[in-house]
Amino acid sequence: MIVEILATGNEVIDGDVVNSNASWLAQRMREAGFEPRFHSVVPDDEGLIAEALRRAVDRADLVLVTGGLGPTVDDLTLEVAAKTFGRPLEAHEESLRRIRGFFERLGRKIGSNQEKQAWLPKGCTPLPNDVGTAPGAYWVEGRAHLAFFPGVPKELHEMFRRHFLPLVAGLSAGTALARKTLHCFGMPEGQLDQDIRPLLDERRELDGVKLGFRVRFPTIDLRLWCSAEDRATAEARVAAAAQKIYAKVGEGIFGEDEVRLEEVVGRLLLERGKTLATAESCTGGLLASLITDVSGASRYFLEGVVTYSNAAKVRQLGVAPATLTAHGAVSAEVALEMARGIRARSGADFGVGITGIAGPEGGSPEKPVGTVHIAVVHPGGEWEQRFLFPFDRLRFKQLAAAAALDRLRRLMISIG
Repeated sequence: MIVEILATGNEVIDGDVVNSNASWLAQRMREAGFEPRFHSVVPDDEGLIAEALRRAVDRADLVLVTGGLGPTVDDLTLEVAAKTFGRPLEAHEESLRRIRGFFERLGRKIGSNQEKQAWLPKGCTPLPNDVGTAPGAYWVEGRAHLAFFPGVPKELHEMFRRHFLPLVAGLSAGTALARKTLHCFGMPEGQLDQDIRPLLDERRELDGVKLGFRVRFPTIDLRLWCSAEDRATAEARVAAAAQKIYAKVGEGIFGEDEVRLEEVVGRLLLERGKTLATAESCTGGLLASLITDVSGASRYFLEGVVTYSNAAKVRQLGVAPATLTAHGAVSAEVALEMARGIRARSGADFGVGITGIAGPEGGSPEKPVGTVHIAVVHPGGEWEQRFLFPFDRLRFKQLAAAAALDRLRRLMISIG
């Protein structure tokens, strides 16, 4: 069944509020076997809301509307819906009782504007609000099923799960959905597309599995999903498609679904019984921060230092002044000495050194802004590489830290 998600509100259309409700609803509906096809946003304008509702019921089987159910003068959604579809508003006594009880528990006097939230379109099924005041509403209009929710995310989530989903769960009977997300790093989106494209048919599917790309900086997500008559069939198709993609992309895929790159690195360190220490300059401790974002990182992460100045590199890591003079702070030689120094100081198995130019000042023709050297020293040898990440400071740091994590991952895989 085709789903349209419609949000109302000036604050949403103006960009003051991010429409996270649409994202949340789309994900929940896909999980339930429905197909989100349209997302719409309109301001608090009676004519535009009516137009959007009429359009939605013409092209969708299930219309989910968020926002505009509250007590204020700009909360128009249910009033407009009632007028648009010829359903006069009627006081719903149970909803009115719940609203009055809510204010009594707060010790506050209820106003007529609060009570108006209990006036619902005739013939609808009220959707109780267990964490707020404004109830939702559900009814069938022609072929389309309409549901109206508050815009407050917590209220929406509870109402959707407890009261709405049981009403429509049977509508998706005979359809099961399976999904998988493959997380990639180390290649641009265009290259990933080029690698996978030969696997796709004329519908841009892989054995009945649909694919989509999402850049979630600094990584790229490859999303796979499949609808089938039963869950086992859908999951088998997705698994088979994922294996074909793995064969093409290989180590460019670092994990699946909810896993993060720093979690993968932490798991590999634990599995191999290895420890890690970091020495950072241009990333300002971001690498250490990512590593320690993972619960249990103390079992493998020993130490991290930020040596921003040359003097700190010499004093804390033993970088030779002659190396700094001959090659400069942003160089392969200094990155390696940083990695060696932190490894020796901490006694870790793996030592990482990062030095670069975050900009926007400080670059030169030989070393432009965005230049970064990353080095890893471990019992089996040494690795160093120069990268160029010509982005703003924040994205530069994110990419440099992710590149260091990815190199650690690949090294541990290669050395076993």
